[in-house]
Amino acid sequence: MKHLLAAAILVAIPATASAESIQVAYSFAEHGIQPETDKHFAKLVEEATGTKLEFFWSGSLGGANEILHLIRDGAIQLGVTAPSYYASEMPINTLINGTPFLFKDVSAAMDTQYRLSRTEENYQAELKKMGVFPLLQHGLSEIRLMCTSPVANFEDLAGKKVRTYGYFLPKSAEALGMVPVTLGFTEIYEGLQRGVIDCVATNYSSATAIKVHEVAKHWTDINMGASAGPTFYTSWDNYKEGGWTPEFIAAVDKAAGEAMDYEKKITAETEAKALETAKAAGVTLHPFADQARVDEAAPDILSLWKEQQISNGIPADTAQQIVDAVKAGQSSN
Repeated sequence: MKHLLAAAILVAIPATASAESIQVAYSFAEHGIQPETDKHFAKLVEEATGTKLEFFWSGSLGGANEILHLIRDGAIQLGVTAPSYYASEMPINTLINGTPFLFKDVSAAMDTQYRLSRTEENYQAELKKMGVFPLLQHGLSEIRLMCTSPVANFEDLAGKKVRTYGYFLPKSAEALGMVPVTLGFTEIYEGLQRGVIDCVATNYSSATAIKVHEVAKHWTDINMGASAGPTFYTSWDNYKEGGWTPEFIAAVDKAAGEAMDYEKKITAETEAKALETAKAAGVTLHPFADQARVDEAAPDILSLWKEQQISNGIPADTAQQIVDAVKAGQSSN
């Protein structure tokens, strides 16, 4: 509520290409793959248009679950948050956000989410109703396992307590014979240290960022899938209803495409550096021998999502249309 009140008294910057500065509400801290990508995007936008993007990090201009409402209501023009914070309002846009076992690499996940938001009618209808439009799509690297004891084959997974969140990751853990334990991200280190969990399922760079390598010395290159991540939004009116000029939109789109390519490049580099950091700290990387068995045992995420959404009131034919669109994205990458 405090963010809503603060944003309500901001003087709105005109939504034109001639604006000298536009404020960006950012739900995450300044450092990391996604913030670095967005700073690169801002640099490209400024070079092309003269418009400066001014970032307000760590939710200082709006919390993760407030930003889209602030954009919709005209309090701010730009914001970066994860669609998953709006799952009840945007279940379709949330489908591949942070969801395991849908994409083998982060580039495919980013490209699919970006393409669907621009071509799939149900995606766009949801965005229009929400009053927002995505400019740039981020990704989340492949989920690996970091454990306190070796995990090198399918049998090693049995009974391991793994930190999970949401709906689909616990289902996936159970399908692999693991025991899902819900913990907050900031609770992972102590959870491993105290034996509350045996493993964490995340990517290498996220693990090293919270120093998992200090308390979990056995990592494996199992691939539990990459996914779409946070999204850089503006208002539907800006992008679709004439708030921004066609020339400004074209410049922003070009910058966004270049920034997404930049993210794909630095993601691979960052993951490799993170793994080397962990190894230097005494971590052993165990090559996972049974990826095919994992892929076979993994739940059908799209079917689970379809069942969940039909029970929530989405028409069955609409849910199937979304599933088919995601499958088309999987096969085209």
